[in-house]
Amino acid sequence: MTRRILGLETSSPDCRVAVLTVTGRPRSLAEALRSGSVVERSGASEFARHSDVVYGLLEGALRGARIRLADLDGIAVSIGPGSFTGLRVGLTVAKVLARFGGIGLAAVPTLEAMAAEGMAGSTETVCVPSVDARRGEVYAAVYRRAGTRVRKTGGPWVAGPGRLAALAPAGARSVTGAPRAATVAALGLLRLQAGRGVDAARLVPLYLRRPQAVEQRLAGRRTSIRRDRRGSDRPGRPG
Repeated sequence: MTRRILGLETSSPDCRVAVLTVTGRPRSLAEALRSGSVVERSGASEFARHSDVVYGLLEGALRGARIRLADLDGIAVSIGPGSFTGLRVGLTVAKVLARFGGIGLAAVPTLEAMAAEGMAGSTETVCVPSVDARRGEVYAAVYRRAGTRVRKTGGPWVAGPGRLAALAPAGARSVTGAPRAATVAALGLLRLQAGRGVDAARLVPLYLRRPQAVEQRLAGRRTSIRRDRRGSDRPGRPG
């Protein structure tokens, strides 16, 4: 049986799309990538422009794989943590294609994809993937090798450099940078094979904190509430 999986990775400034074509039933990330064929397309853009870029990359990947959208057997999308805007674009595209194409959908945590990719082909057993969270912090977690897979054993956290150094096991491999879309596609295939697909209506991004715009709105509301309370506590003028 030949299966074709679309991988979407939009958590970073580099928007990435891949089509993975696999014959058989691979049991690991390495086997899926080694035995399958991959067509990848990527393009750097501002997060706000990912929506302008992603469909062109998608068209290019499908054309390179010589298939149509209707030929896809599954869609895998990187769900974060990462850029709020970038993740929304990727998840929206994945939901639309899955829902209207009747295609199976898999959610792949970004840090898991980074860890699996970082430890592929190595003898290391512990990995700490991290993604820039701005404000001098990172999103991070600890993953350990578990046979042919990786398993999360700590996190995910939002951490500054000092806290991350304290949380990371000694000798753990550090991995930064977004994963390949092909890695997302392969991990998604393994999930779909195991019956771990998700309903498009239930697919949500993995945010570890509120977007900055939301934080600013909440801060403004709190300030307004405090101001109103101070005003109501003032004694009225004598008549």
